[in-house]
Amino acid sequence: MEKLSWRQRFLVKKELKATCQSFRELGYSSVDEKELMHYLVSYRWKKNAPSSIQACREDILHIKPNEFFDYQQLIAQTSSLTLNDWHDLKDLF
Repeated sequence: MEKLSWRQRFLVKKELKATCQSFRELGYSSVDEKELMHYLVSYRWKKNAPSSIQACREDILHIKPNEFFDYQQLIAQTSSLTLNDWHDLKDLF
């Protein structure tokens, strides 16, 4: 699954918002829907995409912060950016 259509994105928007809200309640205020969607499409569903919209919705609601941040750490480690290129580090301190 490379991309979701506008219709598919619309159908899972409620679950994305709910997951982002649950992350915020746990203290992870910097996660937004766009980052979460990128994680789903480019990593979590890359090889094994859910077979239906309902399965997508359920999967979104079961994302743990640890899973998402493991992906973020992987991206940071494999990125060609240097420390000077990272402008928004205030969440780390």
